[in-house]
Amino acid sequence: MRPLSMDLRERIVVAYGNQEGSYAVLAVRFSVSRAVVGKLVRQQRDQGTLEAQVHRRGRKPAIGGQQEERLERHVREHPDATLRERIEALGLDCSVKTMWQTLRRLGLRYKKSRYGPPSKIVRTSPKHGPTGAALNPKSIRSGWCSSMKPG
Repeated sequence: MRPLSMDLRERIVVAYGNQEGSYAVLAVRFSVSRAVVGKLVRQQRDQGTLEAQVHRRGRKPAIGGQQEERLERHVREHPDATLRERIEALGLDCSVKTMWQTLRRLGLRYKKSRYGPPSKIVRTSPKHGPTGAALNPKSIRSGWCSSMKPG
């Protein structure tokens, strides 16, 4: 739906200012809803303008604007800080998941947890020993396994 023209907005507010009728009377006269008349009168009184307002839909980000800039600087200065440490250092009021999503959206790297087990790559089988596969396909004797029936 398109916004009302500026001319119509001005005529509605002027008519109300000249006490030419109530919201309901002016709504019928200008073929708009009563709520639109009230909104325009309040907007003129509170903001001093009748320009169409831009409405951002959805929930506003918990971390945005200058907080994002501070977060980027903190990541550069403290690359090994955990998500919770970042929240506390920046004094933000958000969850760990929100911090994780913000860093992901900004394309920044982060440390998952200080308390997790250390990652290590260790050989689990002997260097020159078998890899776990059977050396001989007939190494299981007939009748030792319930799925094998004697022939």
